[in-house]
Amino acid sequence: MSAPAIHAQRARSNAAIVARDADRIVALMLADVRVDVAGGTCLVGPDASRAAFVAQFADASFRGYVRQPTEVVMHDPPTSATEHGQWIGRWRRGIGEQQLRGVYVAEWRHTDMGWLIASEHFRESSE
Repeated sequence: MSAPAIHAQRARSNAAIVARDADRIVALMLADVRVDVAGGTCLVGPDASRAAFVAQFADASFRGYVRQPTEVVMHDPPTSATEHGQWIGRWRRGIGEQQLRGVYVAEWRHTDMGWLIASEHFRESSE
């Protein structure tokens, strides 16, 4: 139960996005997960997140997301943690690439199945 375990779970999530595997992405989420997407959409439950990823994967211009943790804070007792980081999304547009980026906060809970995402909040930045 440590920050390295959460970093490993985030790496698994990023790899599942690269593989365009929505089931592997949501396997890392709690049943009542809440994801606040940059731009205002709120997804509640893994099915809503799965549907959002499936729709994005169907878009041929979508190149993926990468979430990079900058800090993981373990709580006491060590059954929950908060991850802070930066994200970037990429789409192929015409002859170039469009990028969106920002910051995120994720809440993790330790369960019998390991560390799972309880919530994520993504905010877009102008930089």
